Amino acid sequence: MQQRFQLSTPLAFADVERITNSLCVLPGVQGIDMSPGSRQIQVAFDETLTSPEAIVAAAAQAGYGDMRGAPTVGCCGGCCGS
Repeated sequence: MQQRFQLSTPLAFADVERITNSLCVLPGVQGIDMSPGSRQIQVAFDETLTSPEAIVAAAAQAGYGDMRGAPTVGCCGGCCGS
């Protein structure tokens, strides 16, 4: 499973390393994709071993208490379902 997470502020270079170190120790985390300057983090994980809530909790322990699961919307969020 892949889940996108959102931060309220852009990531600095030190943030990328800190978040990576915090999340990679969780069982089931298979990959993390993020870039300095971005507010989004993409995490690939095995949902039988961890959960989005556990990922958010690990980020909070590392000092990123503002990390939240990004809303799931259609391609652009404007026309789907109409």
